[in-house]
Amino acid sequence: MPRIKGKDVKALTPEVERARAVLRRERLTQKAAAAALLAEENKERRARITMARSAGRDSKTLTTDQENARLEIRERKAQEKYEMELRMAAENLEMRARIEAYQSRGRDTKELTPEIEEARSNVRRKSLMDKEAMERRLREENLVQKRRIAAAMARGRDAKTLTPDEEAARASIRRKSIADKAAMEHRLAEENVEMRRRIELAQSRGRDEKNLTPEQERGRAFVAQRSRDEKAQAAARLVEENELIRLRIAEAMAKGRDAKALDANTNAARLEVAERRRREKAEAEKTLRKENAALAARLAGTGMFPDTRF
Repeated sequence: MPRIKGKDVKALTPEVERARAVLRRERLTQKAAAAALLAEENKERRARITMARSAGRDSKTLTTDQENARLEIRERKAQEKYEMELRMAAENLEMRARIEAYQSRGRDTKELTPEIEEARSNVRRKSLMDKEAMERRLREENLVQKRRIAAAMARGRDAKTLTPDEEAARASIRRKSIADKAAMEHRLAEENVEMRRRIELAQSRGRDEKNLTPEQERGRAFVAQRSRDEKAQAAARLVEENELIRLRIAEAMAKGRDAKALDANTNAARLEVAERRRREKAEAEKTLRKENAALAARLAGTGMFPDTRF
């Protein structure tokens, strides 16, 4: 491979950069397709609700067609998610193989030490195991919930609320999920501290530093912090909305009435939450585009990466 004039080539090759760009474009296309599918499903569900309300009947449960349609949508989405995960796993394996093949071409490797590489591999394995365990637990909980709903509908009763056992089970699941998430975040924080300590130790041994530039490190840290902030905001918003819904259900049950439809206040509150989420999403996307453009400009200024803005 020809050397770039004036500097030691220890970064990613143009082939790896192009492969990463292709993967990014594919993921954006898949995300857009999933969003379009979700919008179509929401539109269809709103049309069904409008049609049911305009018929003048007292609709307490979903029809068989609606239940079948919902089940088909869930199964299709689960299959698409599974296929996407398999495809991403295959792409990741291919990318790692390309990087390893490039690094094994006999050049002077002055990058990460074997200890750091092993630590990173351990972190990746733990993350994958935690993700698989969480997804498996969610699938089991969904199956249990569907069986309970089917059993309640098969008994011929008008199931409008959850039983105390179901409420207790949901509360237990929520507590367990929160505890698992906190433990995972704590473990990741410890691993990150250990990783930084090893990197600093390796960089302080007087060797020729051929790792990432300070601009690249700052860019990566900035992106990671922004991702953590967005996840924290989404989690806080979800907790707030769930608490609001629980308070409304408790208030409706305390009035002793048979709540079969949403009242005006609940509908207004839902519309307000939906509007606020749309505004926050638009603002977040706008901010993300600006930050990505600024990061691309900084990385392009180093001369080691192509300017992806054009």
